[in-house]
Amino acid sequence: MGEANRIDISKLKTGFMGKFPSHQLSKILSAEPDSLTVEELLAKAQTWLAFFKGDDENE
Repeated sequence: MGEANRIDISKLKTGFMGKFPSHQLSKILSAEPDSLTVEELLAKAQTWLAFFKGDDENE
């Protein structure tokens, strides 16, 4: 499996962290690599969404 099978999430990370710098998910995304396999992205996306929704409900 080469780089062609990876998805670049660097723009997602910088965009989210730029809009929500103090959000808990920004800290999580900053620790992620800049590219993920499709399987990794799908597995992580559900967790990221839960963190995003969880903080939104508490504000």
